[in-house]
Amino acid sequence: MKHACRQASRLASDSIDRKLSILERLKFHLHLAICKNCRNCDNSFRLVHQTTKLMRKTRYGDARLSDSQRQQLHKAIDEQLAP
Repeated sequence: MKHACRQASRLASDSIDRKLSILERLKFHLHLAICKNCRNCDNSFRLVHQTTKLMRKTRYGDARLSDSQRQQLHKAIDEQLAP
């Protein structure tokens, strides 16, 4: 995986947890404009976030990913994006 893609993957995840700076958003969106894999990664992060948010509101109460679960998810996505 390219360095720029790793950064974009991290920003995709970070954008769910916090507001990105203007510079981060600019770099991220410019990269997404040219990289289909990272657009897919961003969509996957958002889908996982929306799903877990819905689960918390319904059946599972206050379900949250632990740090190790989040790291495992990052690793699995990185492996899927690797050439």
